[in-house]
Order: sequence, then structure tokens, then C-alpha cells
Amino acid sequence: MAHAYRTSARIEAPAGVVWQILSDVERMPAWTTAMTRVTLLGPGTALAVGSRVEIDQPGLPTATWEVDGLTAGQGFSWSSSATPGVRTGIAHRVAPLHGAACEVTFVVARSGMLAGLTDLALAPRARELADTELADLVAEAELQVRDKG
Repeated sequence: MAHAYRTSARIEAPAGVVWQILSDVERMPAWTTAMTRVTLLGPGTALAVGSRVEIDQPGLPTATWEVDGLTAGQGFSWSSSATPGVRTGIAHRVAPLHGAACEVTFVVARSGMLAGLTDLALAPRARELADTELADLVAEAELQVRDKG
């Protein structure tokens, strides 16, 4: 059984602007306090299916994530098995709305034999980090639009 958390927000910025910010994963620590270090390990230098990314987040162990889905301009997903007995996947989606706005949704899902037990210990922190990242993304995208306008 999968354990999932979903959070979303409207951003008063074009989907293209938000996508540029979100897909430049190595810059994430520059705009969100939810990540202290993000290193693209490859293959290649751009985010792509099969890319591996090492992430440090406050209060969680360093984890290596693999991009398992990507649609340019719309979203990507990555997953990690850093916790034994648990597979964690995170989907990041950007959907344009009418006008110069979009909606961003993050879904964090855990599966595996120990997912339920892990949720007791790690889910509150993971939800807090997802909410922080989303709020910081809203602020960064809207700031970039104001600065360009």
C-alpha cells in the first residue's frame, strides 16, 4: 500500500518561468530552505530520465534520487530507496492556468514493506519540507516576474 501526501499552490507567474526554476535542480538551495545541497550526478549535465541527483535536506539523511519521469515544461518525478524497505517517489507538476498563472503540485508517495513504519517517523518532516519547497517556489517565481516587469 502506498502512503502519499499531495500539496499544491497557484503561482502568479507563467508556467514557463516556474518550470525554469523548478527544473534547474542544482539551484534549488538558492531559493528554498528545504534543501541544503543538490548535486546532479549524471548522466549528462541536464535533468533527464535516468539522471541521478544527490540531495541533502535538513533533518533527513543524504539521499540519491533517480529521475524516472520527465515531460519538459510540465513536470518530473524522481524516486529513492535510501531508506531500507521503502521506495519514496516525488512528482513535481506545473500546469498553466488562464492568464499568466499556473498551478504547481507536489506528490510524495512511499511504498514498500516498511512504508507505514517509516511514515510514523519521517512523514511529518517530509510534508513540512514539501510545503516549504512549494511556498519558496511561489515566492521565487513571483519575485522573478516582478523583477522582470
